[in-house]
Amino acid sequence: MTDNETLLEDALLLVEQNFYFLHMGEFFSKLSKTEDFTNRSLFVVKKYENEQAYYFNAEIIHELLVNARETKKEDISLFEYFVEFNAFRGICMATVESLRFESSFKTFMQDLFGEQYENFFDIVSFVRNVLSHNIHSEIRLNAKDFDGTLKRIRRMHRKSDISFSFQYALNLPELGAPNDAYSFTCKIDFEALEEDMPFLEILTMWDLMMLSELCFNLVMTYRMKEERKLRG
Repeated sequence: MTDNETLLEDALLLVEQNFYFLHMGEFFSKLSKTEDFTNRSLFVVKKYENEQAYYFNAEIIHELLVNARETKKEDISLFEYFVEFNAFRGICMATVESLRFESSFKTFMQDLFGEQYENFFDIVSFVRNVLSHNIHSEIRLNAKDFDGTLKRIRRMHRKSDISFSFQYALNLPELGAPNDAYSFTCKIDFEALEEDMPFLEILTMWDLMMLSELCFNLVMTYRMKEERKLRG
């Protein structure tokens, strides 16, 4: 296996692992809102080599459990917030890295998306940039979140008002979508982006969830196609 093939495999695996983490995290988020764990032992210790150990702070764990119990079902708890945004960032980061070099996966994506490929790459890059650089509690934009992508769009003489649309039944029928209308559409005008704009007014939580699911499904589909090729 070449270096690029190893890097690709690692990146694709990260997409899958982060999507699994998102699902498990959401399950525990729901559980922490409905079940009271504060009366259980909150003692957690991790043991390492050379008899080293790290003891986690039970008071912090207790505080987060209380926060979850006090959070309404329709609202997001602190634990839930970090599960979702870390998963979104990890999935988009790994997807971007998987497309940075020539590979059979990149060819698969280009063939599947056609003219929409560059728009898809810009969107996942934007999400990766925002969630990697952000330190603002409200996730507000910094110029470096979109400036590089806007310059790339201008260099390629493309429209800055980009749109991406994906319908599973039409584009990936082999996955067996829940229904024929199951789709994802995203629009971003990179020329209109400014510093301090709220990220979630550009892409909603639903957009981020659907984008993450799409990245995962693309990896799964690619793997299935590669396995079929090996079988002949």
